[in-house]
Amino acid sequence: MQKQIPLILLLLVLIYALYTTTHRENTSHRYTKQNAKYIKHLQEHQTSHYLDELNNIDTESYTKQYIVDVINHGSDSLGFKGGVMEAGFASPEDAEKIACYVLTLSGKKCNTPYPKDAEMFYTSICGGCHGDDGKGLGGNYPDLTKKKLLGIQAKESFLKSMIKAETIH
Repeated sequence: MQKQIPLILLLLVLIYALYTTTHRENTSHRYTKQNAKYIKHLQEHQTSHYLDELNNIDTESYTKQYIVDVINHGSDSLGFKGGVMEAGFASPEDAEKIACYVLTLSGKKCNTPYPKDAEMFYTSICGGCHGDDGKGLGGNYPDLTKKKLLGIQAKESFLKSMIKAETIH
């Protein structure tokens, strides 16, 4: 019986391989269609995506989405000296509230009014590092009261370098 186990396993692998090659959907055509759509989009687009993003970088909606993304996904990719904020300190719903409140710290307004509990969410979740006033506890954490947040400044520099690289080529 022990001599038959390797043969049975080999037979099962061969049956599985035969099954997947004959019944599995060929997905390469799907990628070709998507790629063709994207190429067509790029050809019809008047400006580069970098320029589009750069043109929107100073808007309140861009800043709000940036804050929501940092809350939901963490800040480890930003390389801040004060440490890394991990994702998940707030739920996605609360991230929206907190983002609207953070906008007000820099004198901006949120298109959707934030609920009264947004300040409480910010203070309890974010205030420990950024301070209740958002100034970053002695510079150890990013100052959220700036007109342009630190991560957005870095993104702006990156976009400008990419636009410059596009014009060179």
